Amino acid sequence: MMECDLILQAQNGNTEAMNRLIIHYYPMVFAFFYRNTNQYHQSKDLTQEVFIKMVVAISKYRPQSKFKSWLFTIASNHLKNYYRSRSRHPEPAELEENIPASFDEAEEIAVRNDIRDALLELPREQKEVIILHYYQEFSFREIAEITGENESTLKARARYGLNKLRSKWGGS
Repeated sequence: MMECDLILQAQNGNTEAMNRLIIHYYPMVFAFFYRNTNQYHQSKDLTQEVFIKMVVAISKYRPQSKFKSWLFTIASNHLKNYYRSRSRHPEPAELEENIPASFDEAEEIAVRNDIRDALLELPREQKEVIILHYYQEFSFREIAEITGENESTLKARARYGLNKLRSKWGGS
């Protein structure tokens, strides 16, 4: 079934169509939050909250924009609210456990953790645009629609963020 049909059915109260949309987009939204926060359980909570907002607001979705962009607008706004709230009420850091099965897996985990740690050191605005562009594969135009920011500003943020990552990794 085409996504536009699922959306229309979900807007008309079809719970199976709504569930299929959630199942399809859940990993992407969760990854967006996890890459931004580096907190597994908090990312699960934020993802759940976004899908609750999606269910409540799906009747307002209009097909002039991509559904994925509309959903990530909700997620981006929710992330901004989370950061605002966290600045007023800091949370303790989560402990993550990665137990590798082999040396190759241990090396892969180490590289992923290095990339994650470097991303986490970036300012929130640079991190968000890099994650949306390079991990979620949104164009800068789509990111501008999602965040309400100017496209050239977003490109500059990505460039500055990538330069910081390159300098941290010793690249040119």
